[in-house]
Amino acid sequence: MNRGAWLKTEEITECYRDIEPLEVIGGVIWGSNPDDDFFVRSHGVETPDAFWKVIIAKDKAIGWIVPNSSEATKKRLDLYLKSIQEIEERTGEVFSVPEAWKKVKPSKSWKIPKGCDRS
Repeated sequence: MNRGAWLKTEEITECYRDIEPLEVIGGVIWGSNPDDDFFVRSHGVETPDAFWKVIIAKDKAIGWIVPNSSEATKKRLDLYLKSIQEIEERTGEVFSVPEAWKKVKPSKSWKIPKGCDRS
């Protein structure tokens, strides 16, 4: 899971938290596809269909819903951008951000700042 598009969200988080305090919230979206539930029998764990993440900074917020799929590559991350409102509707979570921010769906993910130490 922590590869591709999701790894890019982790890198964005890592770099921006070096600049300012962030609130980072995330979770899973369960589906109803038993064909990908490889670990139910051995571990009793269903496979999530997607993962979501919201990053809240001092003056902006960004969020994604990333499918649990090998197609979710770093280059495709912007395809999974969602408005905070969309993530609230899909997950049932409510985020403490200004209402105006909730409707904004960025056209691109935050750029990795120059000089960011991703370690």
